[in-house]
Amino acid sequence: MNNDYLDNQDKYLYGVCRGDSVEDAYDSTYYNTIKQALLAAIPCLTEYSPAEVKIAICKRGNLFKPSECNAFDRDGIADLLDRSNEMLCDELTHAKLFDLTDEETQELRKLINDFLDQKIDTTGYYKVGKFIEVITLTREQYTKYL
Repeated sequence: MNNDYLDNQDKYLYGVCRGDSVEDAYDSTYYNTIKQALLAAIPCLTEYSPAEVKIAICKRGNLFKPSECNAFDRDGIADLLDRSNEMLCDELTHAKLFDLTDEETQELRKLINDFLDQKIDTTGYYKVGKFIEVITLTREQYTKYL
C-alpha cells in the first residue's frame, strides 16, 4: 500500500466500499480523510465488525462551486420567474411582470450564480477527481482512525 494515501490525506478523497468496486462506496460519498469516511460507515462497521475494510481513493479535485450544480440555468430561471408571476395578486396575473428576454435571463443567471459562489462557503467540499485505487485496511489498521 502506498503510504502517501495515509500520510498526505489533503491530496485525496476517501470512500468506504461495501464491495470490491468504487461504485460500491458507502452511500457513494467521498470524504476528506479516512477517519471521516470510516465514521460515515460506522453503523455498518459496528454491526458487522469486518476483519478488513476496503477504501476507495480518488484524487481531490478543486473546491466545489454552487454555480456548478446548474440549479440556476436558463430553464431554472424561467421556472422561477413563472412562479413569481403566479404569486402576484389576481388583478396582475396576466401582466407578466417577470417576462424577461433571453439576454436579461442570462444576465440574471450570471448574477445569481456569482452571488452564490461568493456567499456560500464551500470550504471542505471538493470535487472527486480521478479514481486511483481501492486499498484494504485490516481491523487493527482501521480502528486506529475511529
